[in-house]
Amino acid sequence: MKRQTDRNVTGFFQKLLELEDPWQVVAVELRDEDRSVGIEVEWPASYKASCPECGRACAVYDHAATRWWRHLDTMNRTTRLGCRVPRSDCPTHGVKTMQVPWAGPNSRFTEEFELQVIEVLLLARSQSQAAQYLELNWHQVHAVQAAAVRRGLERRDTEDIARVGLDEKSFGRGHHYGTVLSDLDHRRVLEVVEHRTQASAQQALHALPQEQLAKIKVVALDMWPAFMGAATVTVPQADLVHDRFHVMKHLNEGVDKVRKEERAELSDSSRDWLTGRKYLFLKNPADWKAEEKQCFEELRRKDLKVTKAWGLRETFQSFWKFTSKTAARAFFSQWLQKAKDSALRPITKVAVMLHDHLQGLLNYVTHRVTNAVTEGFNSKIQMIKSCARGFRSFENYRVAILFHCGKLQLHP
Repeated sequence: MKRQTDRNVTGFFQKLLELEDPWQVVAVELRDEDRSVGIEVEWPASYKASCPECGRACAVYDHAATRWWRHLDTMNRTTRLGCRVPRSDCPTHGVKTMQVPWAGPNSRFTEEFELQVIEVLLLARSQSQAAQYLELNWHQVHAVQAAAVRRGLERRDTEDIARVGLDEKSFGRGHHYGTVLSDLDHRRVLEVVEHRTQASAQQALHALPQEQLAKIKVVALDMWPAFMGAATVTVPQADLVHDRFHVMKHLNEGVDKVRKEERAELSDSSRDWLTGRKYLFLKNPADWKAEEKQCFEELRRKDLKVTKAWGLRETFQSFWKFTSKTAARAFFSQWLQKAKDSALRPITKVAVMLHDHLQGLLNYVTHRVTNAVTEGFNSKIQMIKSCARGFRSFENYRVAILFHCGKLQLHP
């Protein structure tokens, strides 16, 4: 153990730390046993202490016990700053511990070290990986991440947000979901709330101040009643646009149900026609390989129900090309009748559901907005969840998503 008080040494570290008077580095201790550096900082007794509440210069009441903060490594040696921080005797606020310039309140890390933790977290695959690299435990790394998100949310701008998306994301096994609110124009996650109820969706929206909510023009969402109810109540001025991805997902599911039902009805010798053909009917025809095209043509010549269901789904794709609500409405009416006339129960069921939500479909013609941004976040969220191998609490899940997808100002 080597403790240096030489002014050349302490002055050198004073400059490195960019400490301003009257803070002074009074000693530097080199510990070979754990390859660490301890830097002792002092507030001279001759100076008054400022009250952290009002900033008033007050008499020093006493000095707290020595407290240590982890700092950036010095030549690959773990480095800590230590100080007996003075406590001010404020006539208004009483005895208060001064705020040090190198760290935030209640933090055990310097701001420069916190910034390094944040940068490592942004690059690491998981908090555990970051903790191992930084020689910290998981709880310490998570505390820095959570503090960074709190700062970022407090700093988030209040400029107008015109278009948002509401979507669900699975949190754990079973039916444990969360609601994700996204800014579609700035491509960022705004909030994540546990559950997918109307109350949780309203809570997500109310994460925005009222002046931002009042400027929202479009909410992209699926046909989940809870989300629709939340948007109608919270942003009544906004148009609800049913997401194209989810609409086509319902139609794809309808086609596959027809395939399954028809396969069960076919004789044993004919059943193989539809065995293993699920993705043939769900795949975009433009992406079919030569053998897939040939297979489909053979199935179509057999006049199967599933090929008729597929045809109705393909015909509906034209709806998304309309630029006139009047023309889109006329097209939908004709398509709806064809769907009903087909007597294909799964397709008819989807068609009736789409009719019940026609206004949300027609709003797409005006706004041309989808939840593709939110769906893109879902891929990143899934990666976050997989790398973490699950989260102990939903709040940890929320913090990780906002940290990586919120485009927040995270630095101390």
